[in-house]
Amino acid sequence: MRDSDVNLYRAARLLEEFGPVVAEPGPDGTATTAYDIIGDTYRQVLAETTAIVGHQWRNEISHSALKGFLFHGGVGIGKTTMARRLAYELCRMFGAESIAEHAHHDGHAHPPRNHDHPSVGDDVVLVIIDGADIARGRYGDSEEQLRKLFQFAREGEFHGHRHEDDPVRRTVLLFDDVESLFLERGSGGAKEWHFSQNSVFFHAIDELDTARTAVVLTTNRMDLVDTAIIDRFLPYEFGTPPAHVLVQVARHRAGLQKLGEHHLGPVLAAIAEGDGVRSIRDVERMVTRAYVASIVGRSFEDAAARS
Repeated sequence: MRDSDVNLYRAARLLEEFGPVVAEPGPDGTATTAYDIIGDTYRQVLAETTAIVGHQWRNEISHSALKGFLFHGGVGIGKTTMARRLAYELCRMFGAESIAEHAHHDGHAHPPRNHDHPSVGDDVVLVIIDGADIARGRYGDSEEQLRKLFQFAREGEFHGHRHEDDPVRRTVLLFDDVESLFLERGSGGAKEWHFSQNSVFFHAIDELDTARTAVVLTTNRMDLVDTAIIDRFLPYEFGTPPAHVLVQVARHRAGLQKLGEHHLGPVLAAIAEGDGVRSIRDVERMVTRAYVASIVGRSFEDAAARS
């Protein structure tokens, strides 16, 4: 398996999403970026997960009982974004020169780095995995694909054949919508191949090198996730974002699209009234409608009716 075979995020790709570092790390140890996640709850989750993975990677804790995290909650409330932001923070902490250089050239704060630590300069990557990455037509092929993914996380595309001065591969594996991959074995929809696939996953997790790899799972259906999976991961529940966070998201999205306050007004009013706005995704859709309305000259309500 090669880098091109997976949905791979390196620092440069994450930099496009979150922007350069714009402030020194705060008391919680995490930095602030130009297009950062918003809200105290999200920042707390970022700080805790970063601290845990950073501790295990920095101290070469290879066989930790803590393999990673299970982000659960409703649709469109930032679970997958949080996993990407965690990976970006780990890139900053463990060497990604492109982040530091970009911040330096832009005149922003240059985050401190531990030049005495041997892992500085590591190749930190995020691999996002969904059902299509695992599913194969023949019995046993899905299990083999799953084994290859964990081998790729452990060894990279060159399968451990590296020069002494090559960067160490450190990986965050994100299994998105994990209930579609590893269904609860007691579920009426569980098939024989689910049991086999789950077994391969459990073995890979139990053998995970936690000094090199962290695993994040996301789901909006905890009732369908195998309980043996839940027991192996530290859960974080993502609730409905408060209104002030949704307002910040709306203003951020509007700013990216150069949408004026006049056209953003109906979106902010809908958030204030709680008019069917319960997720970040809802806000993003509404800002898109307002953006379309501003271009074609229709009202916000007309744009909403056509979407």
